[in-house]
Amino acid sequence: MRTTANARGNHDRPTAAELLATPEALLTRSHLRELGLERRAIDSVFRSLPIISLDGYARPLIRVRDYMALLEQQTYDGRTRVR
Repeated sequence: MRTTANARGNHDRPTAAELLATPEALLTRSHLRELGLERRAIDSVFRSLPIISLDGYARPLIRVRDYMALLEQQTYDGRTRVR
């Protein structure tokens, strides 16, 4: 398992891509950016999903399972019309 380095150079956190394998994992806006989404796309994701807000923690979070379900719902299947 590859991890990202924190400010001290310690490798103790999974990458955003690795978190996608755990449905109950939590994602931040930074994780979505790491996955390649631009700011407007990230804003759209956070508007579309239930947000987890922890007391004393400023960053909003979303669950991986909700994010993956959104991608599934919003993926063109070749049969429906795209705007």
